[in-house]
Order: sequence, then C-alpha cells, then structure tokens
Amino acid sequence: MNICSVIVSVKPENAPKISDLLNEMAGVDVFGGVPEGKLIVTLEDEGEKALADKMAALNDIKGVIDVAMIYHQEEDDAAMEEEIV
Repeated sequence: MNICSVIVSVKPENAPKISDLLNEMAGVDVFGGVPEGKLIVTLEDEGEKALADKMAALNDIKGVIDVAMIYHQEEDDAAMEEEIV
C-alpha cells in the first residue's frame, strides 16, 4: 500500500467544488485547506505508478493550479493492519 499527502493548489473560489470532486475519487480524501485554496489531500493506492497516475489525474482537473507531494510512505498490507500502541 502506498500513501502520500499532497497539496492541491486552486483558486479559493473554486476550492469547494474541486474538494467535493476529489472526495468522490477512490482512494482520495480532502482534510482541509478549502478556504485558502490549498487543499490538503491524501492518496492511497497499490503501487507507485498508480499514485503517479492519480497525481496526474488531479493535475488534469480544470481549476487545479498545481499538485505538490509533501509525504510518501510505502507499507505492506500486514504492516498497515498492525495496531499502533
């Protein structure tokens, strides 16, 4: 499993619409930044190519100015199921 966080830059007036669109995509969650137009987004997928394809898809959305990766982590499925104490 690959997980990364990205900042999706948009004009603030377009942010609510684009945030809703992103939340409808599989493996994509928006966690904030809507008022500022700097959407805080996580992407989850199998394989690095799949994440790269998702980032390219985000960049192709009308109104998106830029997509910048902030963090990336790769874990096997067993490690993702472990409880953190």
